[in-house]
Amino acid sequence: MFILILTLTLIQFQTMTLEAFVSKHLDLLHLEHEAEIDENRKLHASCSLKELQQRGVCILNLRLGGHRTGLYGRTNCTFEHFWGKLLPTNLFSSGDIAGVALSQEKNENILASGIVTRTTEKEICLSFDESFDLLEIDDKTQYRLMKLTNDVTYNRLKRTLLQLQKGNYGHSSTLVSVLFGDQEPSETVTLMDNSWQSHFQFFQSELNDSQKEAVMFALKQNEVAIVHGPPGTGKTTTVVEIILQTVHQRQKVLACAPSNVAVDNMVEKLSKYKIRLVRLGHPARILSVVQPYSLDALLKNSDSKDVINGLYADIDNVVMKIKKTKCKTERQNLRKESKILQQELKLREKQAVINLLKQADVVLSTLTSASYESPLKHLPSSHFQLVVIDECSQAVEAACWIPLLRAPRCVLAGDHLQLPPTITSLKAEKAGLSVSLMERLLELYGEKVTKMLTVQYRMHQDIMNWASEHMYQHRLISHPSVASHLLRDLPGVEENEDTSIPLLLIDTTGCGHWEMELTDKESKGNEGEADLVTLHVDKLIASGIRPEDIAIIAPYNLQVDLLKLRLANKYLKLEIKSVDGFQGQEKEVVILSLVRSNSIGEIGFLAENRRINVAVTRAKRHLAIVCDSETVSHNEFLRTLMNYITQHGDVRSAQQYEAELKLLPSSRPAKLHYQKEVKKTCESSTKQIEKPKARKKNRNKNKKEETSTKLASDGKYSTDDCVSTKESLHTSTDSENIRKEITDTLEKFVTTDSEERYSFPSTLTAFERLIVHEVAESLGLLHLSVGEKAERHITVEKKYIDVQLQPIPSTSVECVAGIDKQSLSKDSETKSSETSFRTGPSNCVVEHTVSLLPEKECQLCKKSVPSANFKLHLVQCERTPKQKYPKKTDVSSKLLKSVSDDVDLDTLLTKVKTADNRCSFPKCKQSIVTLGQLCTFCNFRYCLSHHIPEVHGCGQAAKDHARSRIRKEGKIYPGSGRPQQKPEPAKRAQLQLSLNKKISELSSKRKVNKP
Repeated sequence: MFILILTLTLIQFQTMTLEAFVSKHLDLLHLEHEAEIDENRKLHASCSLKELQQRGVCILNLRLGGHRTGLYGRTNCTFEHFWGKLLPTNLFSSGDIAGVALSQEKNENILASGIVTRTTEKEICLSFDESFDLLEIDDKTQYRLMKLTNDVTYNRLKRTLLQLQKGNYGHSSTLVSVLFGDQEPSETVTLMDNSWQSHFQFFQSELNDSQKEAVMFALKQNEVAIVHGPPGTGKTTTVVEIILQTVHQRQKVLACAPSNVAVDNMVEKLSKYKIRLVRLGHPARILSVVQPYSLDALLKNSDSKDVINGLYADIDNVVMKIKKTKCKTERQNLRKESKILQQELKLREKQAVINLLKQADVVLSTLTSASYESPLKHLPSSHFQLVVIDECSQAVEAACWIPLLRAPRCVLAGDHLQLPPTITSLKAEKAGLSVSLMERLLELYGEKVTKMLTVQYRMHQDIMNWASEHMYQHRLISHPSVASHLLRDLPGVEENEDTSIPLLLIDTTGCGHWEMELTDKESKGNEGEADLVTLHVDKLIASGIRPEDIAIIAPYNLQVDLLKLRLANKYLKLEIKSVDGFQGQEKEVVILSLVRSNSIGEIGFLAENRRINVAVTRAKRHLAIVCDSETVSHNEFLRTLMNYITQHGDVRSAQQYEAELKLLPSSRPAKLHYQKEVKKTCESSTKQIEKPKARKKNRNKNKKEETSTKLASDGKYSTDDCVSTKESLHTSTDSENIRKEITDTLEKFVTTDSEERYSFPSTLTAFERLIVHEVAESLGLLHLSVGEKAERHITVEKKYIDVQLQPIPSTSVECVAGIDKQSLSKDSETKSSETSFRTGPSNCVVEHTVSLLPEKECQLCKKSVPSANFKLHLVQCERTPKQKYPKKTDVSSKLLKSVSDDVDLDTLLTKVKTADNRCSFPKCKQSIVTLGQLCTFCNFRYCLSHHIPEVHGCGQAAKDHARSRIRKEGKIYPGSGRPQQKPEPAKRAQLQLSLNKKISELSSKRKVNKP
């Protein structure tokens, strides 16, 4: 279905005229831009500032730490935490657009917006354009940074489409006609005669035959050439060779890509050869490896560097003078001087930029950075003879037209069978905005303008063959250097069952590892798969694999969070990303968690074939997939992958890891609220849709049936993981049914001589466990709660237990008379060092109290502590500070002590109620029923005479609270101490005059006592 929709969309775009294309794309870009703005607006409207900071899109309590002048008069500012702390975890990265606003005001009043240039644990740096007024930012005020929507890209795309609509293309007219199908591609150039070919040499000697053919083909084409590069086939290497050959023919090249990483990759490869390179773009978005080729770095080393650096220093000095001076006239004069210096700086930099660009053989930038607002505006329109666009299939077509209007020829490189451009608006995506220029031209001209690279240098042949068969028409072959390489061939890696196989499938079918989802249903995760991935990573690293050689890929962000929670702190260099975030990269080991596991075969956007192709083809030596094969096999494309791994790889069931899974700690995110998937059949889900009203009516009936299924015909509970036991049954009818079923089960167990012990499943609710304890007690059976956490269950026995021969560890076994302690209090469970239980037959019950662990008395706190925990307790006890505040008198506790054990409940409640109606201050009998104040520090109520914290003993706590509030909010409150700064001298003098005047007035009114 997806292929049919994509084909129809491509046909629609293929037959579209230029005018219709521009009109349609303008509408689709508007939809996309509105979707981005709406998504950002909803996020800010529904969350508080602290929640936005927790999501990583906001940083609060910042101050200006420093500033300096950069290229083109930009102002580079450094922000740090107002109180000198480390910055919270955030999503800001180099190249993001951030807005500066006052810290505690949640409004859209953005003081300034800039580009993030650098982020560290302690500071974040922003670059502002020359229109930014530094005086609006004060180093004594708290600010916040907000992540903003990028309007610059949308405006550039819109202007390019409007320019395309006007029809003034210059020397790109023929190229535009060919790309829209108005004119067929012309015959190949005739310069490649035999004499020329005899002297032709490749700059890269390691090119294979398919790469050489692609280079020769691209050089011959008059208008357009497409280099189709499947994963690992050396597409960028081929593009670099085409650029080198074009430069060798004394032609100028503009090389672009949709991402900064792809551009820097080309710069890094081209820098090995003696050609002049200029990398355009903001310094914040350029990798440090290629910084020497950036325009900023080249300007600093140009002939005009001394003059430009001198102007930078002069501007910084003027700004400092403006901030220090108090005279209004002097400030205006300094502002004028600053503007004159900035204009002079622009002229100097403009001339230096023109010289650098004209001398460059290759200019490299992202697609949007090649617009007419960039430094390229200083060059004539006919300056370049060739435009190269790498990763063309990942860009929207409108972005490709920004550089295409600058040259008569183009070379497009990419793989349209990998991920398309990321589109936020679902409506715009379905309408065709995600169809790239490369896809449209392949549908329009096919092999006539295309050469495919067929030799790949990345994957083991068993990993490659599946993609070659189902995505690339069996045309891919593995280079001999990688065809059979395995993990065991790496230095320092031992040979075992994990390092000797290229393909591994860990199948969770039938093991109860169901998918989960966030309560807002935005993402999905699978804790069982996350645990299995953790185990496999531990095994690989124990075998000698370096963490930096392993990548874990998951299609959902929730699963990425679950995996990071388990592994990120343990292995710092381990990469855990989504499929979209890992395109274009490769690793020795790739572990793929597909997440989806349900009974109705729903797989969501895993049905996107290109997404799976990207995930699988990132691996070099070892690919491990953790999934529910039954669920994902509902998709035909994924079924072929499961069948292929079954035939050519190793398949293991998740049941093989059950023992190891029990040893893993529980690592559920504290701030993620999600619900587990409960297994349901397609039939039941259909009934819920058809009869929604009948569900409520039959709720009690369903609960009865659900409970009855837990007891098998032989009296044993079913261990089916698909039954939900999270709902408590509290109605009287349900309680009677449960009690009757449990009683029948235990009576049958008592009458059976062959069984001495019976275990209930761990899936019982707290209410059901309570009934089991009560029934077992009434029958005189020994009832124990065994195990920990999710594995805790009740065991019932009817034989004698020799206490001395069979001691029961307190950490794993606990007997409770009448009620399960785990369901009521974990604290009492951990503090208990003795086990009480009953042994003997039903007619002779003997109670034993056995000390399970020897105890020692702590000399510091005078508590009895088990000897095994004594050292740990001693360390903790020594660290615990002495009681800081005076101990409060708990009136209720005194009354409780005064009440004897045989007092009935009503009398006890009456006395407690009487104590609550009196002031909690000692020896005060004032009633607080009508008037009383609750102290927020000790949680006791006092009368109006004793409610002040300093009066009843909470004075120190009140002082600490005030200091903490001042530190957090940065404000001085009345009575909180001396202000941090003295008032200005003029204001201080004025206040002193007012005070003297007031004193004089009061002195004149004073009456003199007569002698």
